[in-house]
Amino acid sequence: MLSAAEIGVQRRAPVVRTAAAALGRRPLLLALLVYAVVEYAYFGLHVVPHLGRMCACSATPDPTTYMWFLAWWPHALLHGLNPFDTNVLFAPDHVNLGAVDVLPGPAILSTPVTLLFGPVVTYNLWALGAPVLASLATFVLCRYLAATTAAALLAGYVYGFSPYVLGHLLGHLDLVVIFPIPIAVLLTLRLIDGRISRRAFVPLMALTLGFQFLSQAELALTLGLLGACSLLVAYVLAPNDRGRIRAALGPLLAACALAAAVTGVFIYQALTGQVSSGFFNDYSTTYVADALGFLFPNRVIRFGHGYFQALSSLFTGNIAEDGIYVGIVLSVVVLRGLATRWASAGTRVVAAMLAIVILLMLGPHLHVDGHRTIALPWNAIDHLPLLDHVAPVRMGVYVYLLVAIVLAGWLSRSRPGRLGAGKWLVAVIAVGLLIPNIGSGLWRTDLQNPSLFTTSAYRQVTARGSTVLALPFAQIGQSMLWQAETGFYFKLADGYVGALAPLDWARDLGSPPLSQFGVRAAPAALRGFRVARGVRTVLLDADEAGTWPPVLAALGLHSRLLGGVLVYQVPRNL
Repeated sequence: MLSAAEIGVQRRAPVVRTAAAALGRRPLLLALLVYAVVEYAYFGLHVVPHLGRMCACSATPDPTTYMWFLAWWPHALLHGLNPFDTNVLFAPDHVNLGAVDVLPGPAILSTPVTLLFGPVVTYNLWALGAPVLASLATFVLCRYLAATTAAALLAGYVYGFSPYVLGHLLGHLDLVVIFPIPIAVLLTLRLIDGRISRRAFVPLMALTLGFQFLSQAELALTLGLLGACSLLVAYVLAPNDRGRIRAALGPLLAACALAAAVTGVFIYQALTGQVSSGFFNDYSTTYVADALGFLFPNRVIRFGHGYFQALSSLFTGNIAEDGIYVGIVLSVVVLRGLATRWASAGTRVVAAMLAIVILLMLGPHLHVDGHRTIALPWNAIDHLPLLDHVAPVRMGVYVYLLVAIVLAGWLSRSRPGRLGAGKWLVAVIAVGLLIPNIGSGLWRTDLQNPSLFTTSAYRQVTARGSTVLALPFAQIGQSMLWQAETGFYFKLADGYVGALAPLDWARDLGSPPLSQFGVRAAPAALRGFRVARGVRTVLLDADEAGTWPPVLAALGLHSRLLGGVLVYQVPRNL
């Protein structure tokens, strides 16, 4: 029978647990506040007041493509349409969009926002929120690994605001949705440590993996492959934990199977959807890490990019894909952190995975200063199914997570007096060298969507379901956003979805393609495209008219200005 004292303790236990939970939430709330303030200062200051017009992105066609998908998924599902197979782009052709970056997870999750405020607002909320979520997830992971609150805060920043994120934030929305990666690592560690039940682990891990796949299939693939590799490395380097690792394999496989079952239709479409022949042929040779890119910054970094611009311009790929900069100071910190904790099996596992990921990022051949040199291990797996569609440099996301973990562990080892203060000074300098080049305006674009499409005026110039040629072409213009803003009222004879360029559409464009930047279109070529695509209306952005008016006039088409757009109606006799 319980004593009075024991009953008293039992009654107080819920209060104690509530207080402990409140104290435990304080670091998390602090981290959320810190990361949100940093995000606002970096990217939100000029965008948040104008969420429906300004874009937290660069002035390229990629962001409007993602805005189109953010609007397309709610529209298709609510209207009973097949979201994969459609003719609203590249009309009158039907195309299977399943193998391109369709972004279904974020699109479906944010359906209410899109329906109420439009795809530009939805895009901005994801672009501004993704780095915060990634930082917060890494903060929680590092806290679990016994890092102090301050150390975990800095580590979370390194991952969530890494040069990888800064580069892809220019326009690759799917590639900045990376918060499921540290969550997957955390869940796996808790399972191995016996801190989470199998019954809870399987659905949580399946949800994490499934959302990562529905956000970015390539990252889901590399997460699975590197996750399996890390378990193998841990099994070899941590013999005392082999029993727990073996015990974790069953729940891990069950979670993967559940995730695959839930996302099965998406996996099938991703494997069978249309892609342009040869589109991925140069991925593994173009989008690779240059050996000097780890130490010298490109234009997305505030400090030092001017001094090394001539060097960074020689890196393969482009400014969005070259986000691998760690810097000399942070590299020294990482090496020091690994050396001081080398006795730990966990440290040796992290070091091995860091070496493996960096080696894979370099691609099939080592590039130094833009010059291709010796063959590397990726050369042996480059042509395997699925891996032939992977851009090796994008595995930089895992480098920054591993760097963040090492940094948090190094800072959490307390040192007295000036030594401790010196460690923090070095760490702050190292992370400070990763600050983005905000003054460049790279992450701020005024979309200036014509009022023809933001009001109902478009209904005056085109019929529902008719085919429209919008100029400039989607590859260099914003026509897909125009279509999305109208609720897909009309079809587009054109489109831009990266890996997909239908053969008939490409044939009708001629050579050189009419959609290519800088091509001066001949009237006969444009007439052929218009006739082949069944175009009844041509819409030309008045602010980006360029050389199009005389070409359209030569076709016997006459314009009228309406809502910032030059509208050309094709006469019936043409």
